[in-house]
Amino acid sequence: MNDFELELIKSNKIIFLNSLLYKYQFSEAFLIRNRDYYDSWHCLKSQKELTPDFCFKYLYDNNTDSSDNWTDFYDIYNYFKEKYTFEELYEIYISI
Repeated sequence: MNDFELELIKSNKIIFLNSLLYKYQFSEAFLIRNRDYYDSWHCLKSQKELTPDFCFKYLYDNNTDSSDNWTDFYDIYNYFKEKYTFEELYEIYISI
């Protein structure tokens, strides 16, 4: 984690993380540690350098999202469709 990410945690501004996702790019380590403070679909729509492993482990259909918004396989596929085929992503999903 970088200094900015550590400062967010220390200053308790982490509760605004859904909003901050659209202003800043965060490391996956920071996003993993603070999973309870943002909805996965906000993360997927705002963060540009996510990996398929991260998305399937931490964003896909999890229990921390609000009840009306959650991330499914096709959301993740749409995020990566320029880099991976459907079959490649499905293999990653199955391996996780």
